[in-house]
Amino acid sequence: MLASIAAGVRVFHLVADYHGRGDGRFVRDLALEAHLLLVEKGLRDMVTLIGSGGIAAAEHVPKAIICGFDAVALDTPLLAALQAQPEGSVTDAATARFRLPPSLTIEWGVQRLKNLSAAWRDQLLEILGAMGLREVRRLRGELGRAMFQRDLEREAFGGIDGYR
Repeated sequence: MLASIAAGVRVFHLVADYHGRGDGRFVRDLALEAHLLLVEKGLRDMVTLIGSGGIAAAEHVPKAIICGFDAVALDTPLLAALQAQPEGSVTDAATARFRLPPSLTIEWGVQRLKNLSAAWRDQLLEILGAMGLREVRRLRGELGRAMFQRDLEREAFGGIDGYR
């Protein structure tokens, strides 16, 4: 990534699979690694990180931004909003195929996507308000506001024999 930045690249799209995994690791870990590397090198404000894959619900958007993404790209939730049916396995983005309903009209599809976007926006604003933030950009990389399951489990169960 650093070599690409030195060559002038300013936008990176980090892509995970359907299960939120990329490079065999969970997308959260990849986002954190990229974000923290850029912060350490003093390059964070020069680069835009976009994340996609594994974002299936509205609450995943603020989590992704807390982990360092500037924006997220959606795929599967948009297809679900359009009532698309999978044709075979959808675990690999390169081979995933969906069938849209035959009765789908442009007007209906556009309205469904507007409704999904508005609902997710409202949920994001609700979370920002609960955190006392007024702008999404203030959420980026705010790890002190995050609670990760792995950390919570370690704190709660770490001293118990047999716990990983």
